[in-house]
Amino acid sequence: MLNKGTYEKIIDSYHGKNIVDDIPAKLEPLWCDEYYFTNPRAELVLVDLPDSGSAFTYIFDIHRKRTVVAYGVPIYSKHQRDTSRMAGHPLSAGSQFHRGHLMAHSIGGGTDINLVPQLGKLNIGEFRRLERKVRDLAKENVRCLYFVRPIYSNTTDIPARFEQCVIHSSGALDYASHNNA
Repeated sequence: MLNKGTYEKIIDSYHGKNIVDDIPAKLEPLWCDEYYFTNPRAELVLVDLPDSGSAFTYIFDIHRKRTVVAYGVPIYSKHQRDTSRMAGHPLSAGSQFHRGHLMAHSIGGGTDINLVPQLGKLNIGEFRRLERKVRDLAKENVRCLYFVRPIYSNTTDIPARFEQCVIHSSGALDYASHNNA
């Protein structure tokens, strides 16, 4: 199972010049392998959204219709949310859940593939701590790799947990794991 220690070992073994750009190539197969282990019928695709103004990539399971991981370099954003688009996104998980952004709007996150059922208390609580740190880095034009990985325990689109991680260009790591139940 991937965890903070796994990421620390990967960072420690890195010997290149640009960890922010290079490390996703090491992480993608690990994320996919772990997901395939519990979802052997998964049909994973890589989705880049370069026209969104951000540099985020999503690994998406077409079979289960859910995002496996979102990652990229945050870019500070001042544009208005498309509230009508967000309101049109299905929310079948119940009233305690929000349409949570994997990548916050303030760092270039959009809607659709970027939205997942997230407990309201998590969305406006502890999940925001690292989101705000990432937003502040983006506002200061500090490059980092940020990823959010929903971790599912069943076949629904409701993640059981979320993994949030920032890998700084220095190799420093900020990591958080959150229960979504």
